[in-house]
Amino acid sequence: MADKNYLHTAYAKSADGTDGFTTVYPNLNLLDGSKKYTKEHPYILSSNAEDGWAWLGDVHAKNLKPGTYTLSAKSDAPWTGSTVGGAYREGKVGLWLISTQTWEWINLDTVPQTIEVHKEGDYFIRVNVYSNGTEVVTHSFWDFKLDQGSTATPHMPSASEVTTADWPKYVGTYVDTNPTSSMEPSKYVWDEMKYRVYLDGVPVGGSKLLSFDLENLKAGTSYNVQVSQINGNVESDKSESVAFKTTLPK
Repeated sequence: MADKNYLHTAYAKSADGTDGFTTVYPNLNLLDGSKKYTKEHPYILSSNAEDGWAWLGDVHAKNLKPGTYTLSAKSDAPWTGSTVGGAYREGKVGLWLISTQTWEWINLDTVPQTIEVHKEGDYFIRVNVYSNGTEVVTHSFWDFKLDQGSTATPHMPSASEVTTADWPKYVGTYVDTNPTSSMEPSKYVWDEMKYRVYLDGVPVGGSKLLSFDLENLKAGTSYNVQVSQINGNVESDKSESVAFKTTLPK
């Protein structure tokens, strides 16, 4: 019996796949305001407190619904949870999603981490730095991201901030008998992306040709599919896109 072949797909911002390589197509950020904090221009917090903190009210999610989310961010120091005490926290940093409307304070032990939001409300980011109470410590934070569901995807701006230039521009593919996709960009054959595919209004991938495999769809469920054409940093208007509705048979 012949081995099964698997098509592997990855995305990147450069033609060789090394810039922004990912095997998971990025979702839009549910947090507004994160675009301003990059590795080159991070949010910087300095404190000599044993538990120094800051609220980033400009990185927020309005009217966030109860549900499962995954929160991620990047820092120049290791992450730790607030329940870790004393010297074990020194030199590390913390991340929270909090709401002063619902008084729900969600602290992460690791980053990224899947969390549960229990009450609808406005939420924003809090960060912590931990000193010995005497010496001033300074740490940087960037790429704050909130994804719906239990999978962290690469950083993207929110729907109100995103531009076509923020999305991956290249798609890489290869076929072999291993079900696990390689994390080496050189394994893939890279082409400029010509089409972006939306499922119920959410971008789920792209391709060079007008062909794309939609995965993990549920039988008996209706989906709205839209395909937009891409030319460099320009995406076709929705009125010029191919759009249709389909229902999978049970």
